[in-house]
Amino acid sequence: MVTLEVIDPGMLVQLQDLGREGMGYQGLAQGGPMDLHAYCWANYLLGNSMSCSQLEITGGQAKFLAHRAVTLAVTGADLGVRVNNQPVGGWKTIHLNKGDMLSFLFPRKGLRVYLAIPGGFSAQEVFGSVATVSRDGIGGLGANNSAGCLIGRGDCLKSISDQVFRPEINRMVPACFIPEYGLELRLNLIESYQASAFSEESRKRFYDSNFTLSSNSDRMGYRLDGAVIKPPFSGVISEGIALGAVQVPENGQPIILMRDHQTLGGYPKFGCVAQLDLNKLAQAMPGTSIRFQLVSLETAGKSLKSFYAFFNL
Repeated sequence: MVTLEVIDPGMLVQLQDLGREGMGYQGLAQGGPMDLHAYCWANYLLGNSMSCSQLEITGGQAKFLAHRAVTLAVTGADLGVRVNNQPVGGWKTIHLNKGDMLSFLFPRKGLRVYLAIPGGFSAQEVFGSVATVSRDGIGGLGANNSAGCLIGRGDCLKSISDQVFRPEINRMVPACFIPEYGLELRLNLIESYQASAFSEESRKRFYDSNFTLSSNSDRMGYRLDGAVIKPPFSGVISEGIALGAVQVPENGQPIILMRDHQTLGGYPKFGCVAQLDLNKLAQAMPGTSIRFQLVSLETAGKSLKSFYAFFNL
């Protein structure tokens, strides 16, 4: 049964779940939520499994019409969420009646909102996931969608569960777990085996410099502008590459690989951004100031393990 109709997709709306794990050997990007923290909280508020699909709304300006009463959870950036043009706030559950209009404004703080419903949205899985990866042309609503794999105007979003109106669920995320999206970021970096190949001068410049997030960034990779980090060699034999890897191409401007990154890479890699730090990075607007700081694999792993345990990932 149709739950929400897309009146306006705004800048970008995609269907996402946890992504396609273990498909890199076929050259497929994993996809999944750019901000895993906000995504997990949205499912948690509704008592959903973490694999339940959600809408990732980037940049705001989206509008949805409720075709029936439905309970939602909205987390992530401050996009001025409104019901029937009245502000309702985020990081909590929201109840809509049939005919209500849910809308989002331009970003105030952060960039992406996550919208969940009980049981998730219905879509055909491709390689075990409905996650949208535009460059691979897979995921989303598939052949029934008006805009390819992206969510488009006029699309009707169906729910998996028949019981999407849950008036007994009135929850909000504790304030201590709501991130502050600002204009400065410090990213923890786990150095790679190639880090030692960079000169001492390049290493010092990398950690001492303020980089700026480029507008030429997307779900595949975030490009940084600023100090030139001289790569130790022009390239390497292409090898498997991880989420959060920091590549240094010949122009010396680092690129941080994000959810839709390629499966192989041939640039030298300084290291890998700790996965939990990628969540705030995913909410950063172009122009955000970014610095790197060294962290051990053990420390980063301990924090990630606690996060996974809390959300039963």
